[in-house]
Amino acid sequence: MAVNLVTVEAVTKVYGTRAVLDGVSVGVSEGDRIGVVGRNGDGKTTLTRIMAKLEEADTGRVTHVGGLRIGALTQSDSLDPAATIRHEVIRDQADHEWAGNAKIRDVLTGLFGGLNLPGFAQGLDTVIGPLSGGERRRIALAKLLIAEPDLLVLDEPTNHLDVEGIAWLAGHLRARRSALVVVTHDRWFLDQVCTRMWDVQAGAVHEYEGGYSDYVFARAERERIASTEETKRQNLVRKELAWLRRGAPRVPPSPGSGSRPPTS
Repeated sequence: MAVNLVTVEAVTKVYGTRAVLDGVSVGVSEGDRIGVVGRNGDGKTTLTRIMAKLEEADTGRVTHVGGLRIGALTQSDSLDPAATIRHEVIRDQADHEWAGNAKIRDVLTGLFGGLNLPGFAQGLDTVIGPLSGGERRRIALAKLLIAEPDLLVLDEPTNHLDVEGIAWLAGHLRARRSALVVVTHDRWFLDQVCTRMWDVQAGAVHEYEGGYSDYVFARAERERIASTEETKRQNLVRKELAWLRRGAPRVPPSPGSGSRPPTS
């Protein structure tokens, strides 16, 4: 039986007068690859940040299994601007050390197009400070993947990646043993990577099995059933109103009730 890594219980988060999350309870187990979808502003990022304990919930509880290592890719990174890519990503390992590590070679090639990082003037020795937001984001992602946490929480990981990079990342995440929770608008990526979906809307989270295509069909069926039930309810209301407008039928008195029968 898979170990439950994260448990979110009855979590509520309010911004102003709006409850972005309203009593949400979900869980992440070993081997889960969960895609988080929903309209902008409906709480996808808030949910993942609370799950990773990067943000506090107003009410409810978030529990992590003991010793859980979480790697989170957020909208802003925590890279040291004075450091080099080498220091942040491979921790100043000697070239013969990291070059002999298949995992590191795979990540560098997949995200940067080669071991010498062809897009950066000084390669691994490029200082991070002057780099663009997209370049920094790829470095932060590489750092997470090489660290191999138990749970990856990724917010829009395909941003700033080209088609080849996105395809590589999808294959890499499918092959990993670590659990994954990912927020992205990339439907192809969700279909390639995820085995479960969370649909965040109106303060609640609806769970679906399968990738994005399975989610679309299942949600359509759920909405069809809800629409059918609402149509039945509306029809019943119309019948009740019509009955009331006609006036409630009078019940004739029963024999022996004391009322006198009409005379001819």
